[in-house]
Amino acid sequence: MKSLRFTIGIVALTVWLSPVLAGAQPGSADSDAGIASKESSTKRQSLVLELKALREGVAAKQAELAKLRHKWMVSKGRTPTEEEVKEFEKKRARGEATAEDNPYVNRNPLSSPARWRAAYYEKLAEIKKEKERAALLEQELGALAR
Repeated sequence: MKSLRFTIGIVALTVWLSPVLAGAQPGSADSDAGIASKESSTKRQSLVLELKALREGVAAKQAELAKLRHKWMVSKGRTPTEEEVKEFEKKRARGEATAEDNPYVNRNPLSSPARWRAAYYEKLAEIKKEKERAALLEQELGALAR
């Protein structure tokens, strides 16, 4: 029974592959050119898909980058009132101003901008890498088009 299934499978495979094998004889110029064109078209298609995915990813990451920058700037400092600024300028003119007197600096250590700044630069580095990869893919696509 197993040998019968195996024989039927082999016969079906040869019938299925016979049109393909008849059209392209090994070593013929047509088959080599056809294989090369198929490989280049599949490579081109995969490069185009990867480039498209990179561009969409970069657009999304740039929107995320803008949000991170906003969070960084918000946590970076505060806007003092005119009265606070005048007092600080008077103290600074007298030479009595200290870092704690600066009205532009947040006094709460939990609102430190360090984590947002680090996240911003990390995301910026990711975007730069992806843009470099996209430029490389565009060069490869240009080389395939020639």
